[in-house]
Amino acid sequence: MTKEQLIEIEKLYKNCLPLPNPDVHEVIGEQINLAPSKVFFGINLVREKMRLPKLEYPKRKLAVTPEQLMAIETLYEPYLPLPPLGIHKIISKQLRMDEWRVHVAIGLIRKNRNLTRWNEERDDLPPEMKEAQQRSREEREKAELEKAAAKAQAAKEAAERKEAKATEAAEESVATVTAEAASPEPVAPEVAEEVAEAVVVAKPAPKPRATRAKKVAVAEVVELPADGAEASDNDAEAPPVAKPKARATRAAKEK
Repeated sequence: MTKEQLIEIEKLYKNCLPLPNPDVHEVIGEQINLAPSKVFFGINLVREKMRLPKLEYPKRKLAVTPEQLMAIETLYEPYLPLPPLGIHKIISKQLRMDEWRVHVAIGLIRKNRNLTRWNEERDDLPPEMKEAQQRSREEREKAELEKAAAKAQAAKEAAERKEAKATEAAEESVATVTAEAASPEPVAPEVAEEVAEAVVVAKPAPKPRATRAKKVAVAEVVELPADGAEASDNDAEAPPVAKPKARATRAAKEK
């Protein structure tokens, strides 16, 4: 749009503030002979200049007004629950309204009453419509079967991949354990030296071995009683006789 058109849109839009009509872009478009979409774009530029939030483009209006919908429902209700074929043509002639608008209004009425969109299961359907419905039903069932088969195949492939990964992980674990058992890891020289020093420190010193001379020196000699002496009954009650000191051996004397 031109600069002059934008200035004119700004002037007309500010006159509608603070509460402009939601369809103000259509009103201004008619006044300046400009497309409503372009006017709406210009209005957002004006709002941005005024530091106001942008507006979202309004949704498409319904094909029928509330008054038209009420009139169509009044004529359509007596034909329920099984209206005749081509009811929208009948009502459009009665109301002198476009058939397409009546067709849309009937769809809204059935939706508000929780009815199916069309009465497909009826006996007075023409043969061509029955064939079309049968083909549509078969295609829908075929698509559902293909979808279920594809889903099952995907689940099967996922399970196979998971099992293969588990098998591979188990094989790698077994191979690692076997390799470690067959060839232990080499120890670094520094670590080996530290371990050897620790073993040397922890090993107790050997006890000194006693010499033969010392063993003979500390040995005690027990003397037997003299030949021909007989033990009497009083000997058992007599106090024990102290053992004579062991005679020093020659080796002890020399020491």
